Amino acid sequence: MRIKTGEQQQGWTVVDQARREWRGSFEGVWLGADESTGHWMVGRQHDGRSMDDGFDTNGNWSTSRQFRENNEYLNMRRALAAYDEEARGASDVWNGMWDQRAHEAVARHLAHRVPFPTPVQVSAGWIGRGLTDSHPPRGATLPLDGPEAKYELIRYLQGRTRFDEIVAEAGSVSEQEAYQLVINATGPVRFVCRGVTFYLSK
Repeated sequence: MRIKTGEQQQGWTVVDQARREWRGSFEGVWLGADESTGHWMVGRQHDGRSMDDGFDTNGNWSTSRQFRENNEYLNMRRALAAYDEEARGASDVWNGMWDQRAHEAVARHLAHRVPFPTPVQVSAGWIGRGLTDSHPPRGATLPLDGPEAKYELIRYLQGRTRFDEIVAEAGSVSEQEAYQLVINATGPVRFVCRGVTFYLSK
């Protein structure tokens, strides 16, 4: 049985999944989120003989690890790490692009969680710390449809907050707060996280 990414399965939204053949047997893993609770899960699909038999006829999977803290950001971070670990344990599922693809899937999922009440075009961007105020490092998109701009902003947030340096300054928000600001945005927004200014702007 095949369950599509983005669909609901036993209360979980399938955020991402991967399945590969290794020596005549197929192995797979999947990442899920329960949007009503903020819980995340990493599941191991059943080993099988095709791309379509990772879930049994009732939609069940082989094993799972669930992350049920009262903090969705922490659950998401731990689930991503476990997803990587499970993929490395499933023969030939993990590859060199795994980390990027998994983070892209999470960003896409989060960007579509809160819909815009009306269609809107906004740019996503970031401004970092530089040697001079007139030439700081920065990045920005052209105007995009709201959900796509939120996706790009989450990708910026994922990339810029991976560095070890943590800059605390007045008016800055935590990474958890930054994710919530982007997820809940239905128009322009601007905030500082780890010394980097992130924004959605018309």
